[in-house]
Amino acid sequence: MLKEICVSCAMTYEYPPDGGTLPIIDPYDGCTIGCPYCFQLEDENWNKNLNVKLNIADILYEEFIHWNQEDIVYLGSKCDPYMEIERKYQLTRKCLIELSKLNVKCMVTTKAGSKLIYRDLDVVKPMGDKFTLLLGLSNLEQLKKVDDYTLMSNIQTANELHRMGIKVWVFITPILPGITDVDLMIHALDKDIPVFLDKVRIGKNTGPTLEKFIGRNYPQLAGTYKEIINNNVDVYYDGIREKWCGDQRVKFVFE
Repeated sequence: MLKEICVSCAMTYEYPPDGGTLPIIDPYDGCTIGCPYCFQLEDENWNKNLNVKLNIADILYEEFIHWNQEDIVYLGSKCDPYMEIERKYQLTRKCLIELSKLNVKCMVTTKAGSKLIYRDLDVVKPMGDKFTLLLGLSNLEQLKKVDDYTLMSNIQTANELHRMGIKVWVFITPILPGITDVDLMIHALDKDIPVFLDKVRIGKNTGPTLEKFIGRNYPQLAGTYKEIINNNVDVYYDGIREKWCGDQRVKFVFE
């Protein structure tokens, strides 16, 4: 159910597995993309509603007026900031405008493929190095439609924006054996776009959700994913890690 709400605080914090603290702005709480591997599924209360934080951009100034301008804030964790609902509400755009005024460094994480980032080029391009787009390639809807990764929408977007001078990093997280061909994805990207990789990480809720998805959509891979989910054995990821760990452009998340 969609709910329009007002919030008293714009920023929350998350604590990644490798330590540290990440400041997060989520213009929405909930996500319509439906990734069966999403770590947010471990929160059983998440995504029961899609909350639209109508006033979030209006309260950013108070929270960031004394912000250390060397620190980075991330847009998008409990939501994808460029999912389709952003066309109507434009809260991500409004937040970016405010962060730009405050000269705050920000990273926007999306795998939506909605192309809405192009709408906001007038805001983010003048931000220069203060803005980074983290563009996800494990978009299951896109992956099932293409065999040639040079035709994959998010890879094309990454290359196009990079050539426009926008700072773009891509992430293949998680690597999905039999679904994401990491070698072909990397080779389809411009050579100086950084690539971040991570394995499938299984939790109490993500395990059953992912197993059900694989059984319904990729039954031929059921055995591979049973090994990952039940025994933490991921032969494909281990091979990718061995192949790419020495490449300075490629980073392995949380390792």
